[in-house]
Amino acid sequence: MKKQEHILSQLPDYLLGAVSPAEKSKIEKHVKSCKACNTEFTTLTRLWSGLGLLPAERPSENMRTQFYAELNRRKAELERHYAPEHRFLDRLNALIERLWPKQPAVQFAMALMFMLVGYVVGFRIDGGPGSNGNGGVAELRNEMQTMQRMVAMTLLKTQSASERIKGVNWTERIDQPDTEVVAALFQTLNYDQNVNVRLAALESLTRIYNRDEVREGLIESLPKQSSPLIQLAMLEVFVEAKDTQAVPTFKELLKNENLNETVKERVTLRLPELERK
Repeated sequence: MKKQEHILSQLPDYLLGAVSPAEKSKIEKHVKSCKACNTEFTTLTRLWSGLGLLPAERPSENMRTQFYAELNRRKAELERHYAPEHRFLDRLNALIERLWPKQPAVQFAMALMFMLVGYVVGFRIDGGPGSNGNGGVAELRNEMQTMQRMVAMTLLKTQSASERIKGVNWTERIDQPDTEVVAALFQTLNYDQNVNVRLAALESLTRIYNRDEVREGLIESLPKQSSPLIQLAMLEVFVEAKDTQAVPTFKELLKNENLNETVKERVTLRLPELERK
C-alpha cells in the first residue's frame, strides 16, 4: 500500500473487526508509516474507547409513561389518516433507507456522530463536570467534525452519483475543511464522470473561495473542464468574486476551436466586465 493512499474509510471497519486478517495487517502496517492516518486512528480509537465508558442513560418512569402515551396517540392518529397500515410502514422503511446508507463505514461514523450530539447536549444542560465543561464540549465538537469528515470522504468514493453528491454536501458541514477534504473536492470537480456531482463540488468549493489554494485551484481547474455547464458556472463564480486573475485563463479558453458556442458568447460578453473589476 502506497503511503499517499490513505485508508481513513477503512478504519471504522477495522475497529469493528469487519476486515480480513490480511486487510487488518495491511491497515496496521500503513497506520505505522502514515502520519495522517495514524492521527485519525489514534483519535478514533480514543473516541471509541471513551464512548464505551459513558454511563447508560435510564429514563425515569414518568418519562416512560409519557412516551408510551404520546406513542399511542400518534399511532391512533396515523391509523386514521394513513389507512391501510402498510402505507405508513412502507414510507418509514423508505425514509430509513435514505437516511441510513447501507455502508458499514458510513453507518459507524453516523452512529458515533449521533451519540456525540446527545452527549454534547447533555454537557450543555448539566454544565459539565467541574470546571472542564467548556473544554469537554469543545473537544467533543472537534470529534464530531472528524466524524463528519469521515462520512464525507467515504461517500465521495462510492459508485452511486447521488451518494457522491451527499458526500459533497457533508463537506459543507465541516467548519474548516482540511487540505485532504479540499483535494477530494477538486478531484471530484476535475474527474468525476457525473456533471451534477462536479457542479455540487464546485458549489462547495466556492463556499471557501477566500482561501488562496481554493482560488488558485479553481483557476487551474478551468482548462480541465469540458462541460459547458461547468464552464459557465465557473465563469459566474469568478465574475461574482471579481477575480481578475482568471482573465488570462478565459482568454486561453476562447482560443479553443471546439469551445461550445454558448460558452464562447457568454465568456466574450462577461470577460470585459471581469477585466474592469
